[in-house]
Amino acid sequence: MGTPMKNSRKEERVVVAHSVNLGNAGGITRDISASGTYFETEVSNVIYALGSKINFTMKLNNSWGRLILKCNGEIVRIETQDAELGWR
Repeated sequence: MGTPMKNSRKEERVVVAHSVNLGNAGGITRDISASGTYFETEVSNVIYALGSKINFTMKLNNSWGRLILKCNGEIVRIETQDAELGWR
């Protein structure tokens, strides 16, 4: 599935790339944990602020088929790098 990351956080993060759909933009996950998902998308397509509620779907392909997860949460971190925007 992915590679666990060592860090000082409570939840173990797994490095994995899955497709994310925000409705008005798409993206790719960078890592996932029990408490959150970090994904990157194009800055120009999405305008959200820290603390915003967010709804997205995530596609997971595996040996027994495709899962589509409907997710909701709150943006707790935003990072800008080149033309990409990272969300957690």
